Amino acid sequence: MSARYQLTVVVCSYKRHAVLQQVIDHFERMHGEMPDAEFLVVENSPAESRAALRLPGMMPSRVVVCEEVGLSHARNAGIAAAQGEIIAFLDDDALVCPRWANILIDTFAEKRMSVLGGKVVPRFVQAVLPAWYHAELAGYLSCIDWGEETRALRPGEWIVGANMAFRREVFEQYGAFDPSLGRKGDASLISNEEIELLHKIGLSRIFYSSACAVEHIIQPERMRLSWFRRRVYWQAVSDLLAGIKFQTAAEMDAAYRAIAAQLPARYRNLNMLSFEPEDARQFKLQLSAIYLAAGLGAAGYDAG
Repeated sequence: MSARYQLTVVVCSYKRHAVLQQVIDHFERMHGEMPDAEFLVVENSPAESRAALRLPGMMPSRVVVCEEVGLSHARNAGIAAAQGEIIAFLDDDALVCPRWANILIDTFAEKRMSVLGGKVVPRFVQAVLPAWYHAELAGYLSCIDWGEETRALRPGEWIVGANMAFRREVFEQYGAFDPSLGRKGDASLISNEEIELLHKIGLSRIFYSSACAVEHIIQPERMRLSWFRRRVYWQAVSDLLAGIKFQTAAEMDAAYRAIAAQLPARYRNLNMLSFEPEDARQFKLQLSAIYLAAGLGAAGYDAG
């Protein structure tokens, strides 16, 4: 399909219509007239849970239904329907900064790049954060902040699906998102669908911008120990499925034992994966242990 617009904004949603409507209304408030862009909502919810939406009135807007549940399926449906030269993805709980779309278009015009990821900062719904929360957990909430420059990614950096944009030609050259990766409704927190694609593209063609920023709404149900434990477990599974391997099984086993040695004796067993942490340090150790345990289990490692 040839491009008719400079930009297509794609918001994929699964059973979160209240916050989705908040995101749409906020997007409209942050932008004026945008004659050279379109706005798509990819409805990935089951038919019985769909709801009518008020779409932005300042640009062509429509709903695309994707019957096959899964974030990668939904994103790929958005790509197939998009008529923009640039295809940008927002999460259905991401609030854009003023003139976000204009900044995105201008940045693509100024820089030679294939992909642009913006800053994502958390907006916590609850006023008081738990004692076990620490700033490094923001990465599991799809939040990133790599500084104030607009520049190519450096080794060890990444962008997140809550706020990322691609030139259309990227999908023509490398294909779309892998349906075996990405969240599938309520079934799992599996991820890495964008990382697998970005790996093919290469760091030098992927840029980060702090100016093209969004706030990621963090609902109270995510600020639970159980949610982060599940999120880290599925991250380990996602890394294995995507072929991301940082350590050998023996190295993971050694790291797991080193974590156990830093905890009170009563947690130096399987309790290490589920005890109630007293502070952020203990929870950080526990999540590292969960990640390693998932990796060791998948590898079928036997310490002997």
